Amino acid sequence: MPSLARRLFPCRLCYIVPQMNRSATPASAAQRATPATLAGVGAIGLWCFSGVCYAVGSRAVGAMAYLALASAVGVLTIVILRVLRGGKPSELFRLPGRVMLAGFFGVAVYSVLLGGAMGMAEKRDLGHVMLLNYLWPIWILLLSLMMLDIRVSVWLVLIGALLGFGGVILATGIGSLRHRPASLWPHGMALLAGLLWAMYSVLLKKWEIPLERGGSTFHFTICAILSAAIGVGNGEWPGIHQFNAWAIFWVLLAGIGPVGLAYYWWEIGIKRGNVHLIALLAYFIPIASTALIGLFFHEAMTPALLPGAGMIAAGAYLGHRATINISNQRAVS
Repeated sequence: MPSLARRLFPCRLCYIVPQMNRSATPASAAQRATPATLAGVGAIGLWCFSGVCYAVGSRAVGAMAYLALASAVGVLTIVILRVLRGGKPSELFRLPGRVMLAGFFGVAVYSVLLGGAMGMAEKRDLGHVMLLNYLWPIWILLLSLMMLDIRVSVWLVLIGALLGFGGVILATGIGSLRHRPASLWPHGMALLAGLLWAMYSVLLKKWEIPLERGGSTFHFTICAILSAAIGVGNGEWPGIHQFNAWAIFWVLLAGIGPVGLAYYWWEIGIKRGNVHLIALLAYFIPIASTALIGLFFHEAMTPALLPGAGMIAAGAYLGHRATINISNQRAVS
């Protein structure tokens, strides 16, 4: 029976025991685990650049035009990798109907909301907006309590949730004393985006859909089409004539990196690598992503931003530990 932690955190912050060849020796397993672990760590590093890519790219060519181009590059990257591994690209698009529908909201609409939020936000609000998105591990935990048949350590859940929401209040509350955002739409969009991703993640686990059958390629194809259409409505595409080397670089970085290679490497890491190390490092994504935003947009780096990101990461980690502790107690009993 799968562990409770595995059921709660099915995606980026997960606790998945890799299925290894039982006939393999410990030495051969370790040899395979090392590059696989590096692949998982590489995926984490690429995801840390998601916020910066959205922020810089949207200002270079427009939020929806950028998202459409990056998603298309990401899909092409995954298809090429599939062919190189001897697989059929068509298999990437064969999904159950309910996964297609859930992924439309949980991946395509999620990406459109987050990309739009990072494009609309003032530079000084970029870190705050991204932190609202990074509440999704907390949402996953709370939604799982309602939708999955699980038991958790209630105290750890409560402390983790309070830390997560407290981190947002700390980061945005102190910053709002200096200035009031011109619009709260970006904040609301980022918050809703994280909630949609969390719902999608919980549904995949409820339906017992393996990670590799989650359909990120199909969903990012839909995302490319959807964002391209919205870009037409927003009048972004006529500005594509300003497309320069700087814009091309950021399109390729997001498409090949967070959209393409990251999901590919992540699957390798959680199946064959040191999952405990990978899962631990994944909790640093909010902190690293926030730091990178502050590096590229100095206006966004407020004194409370990194401490707030740290509280969100700590809250997600405690929520994760709440499931592990219950699982360990069951194993002992």
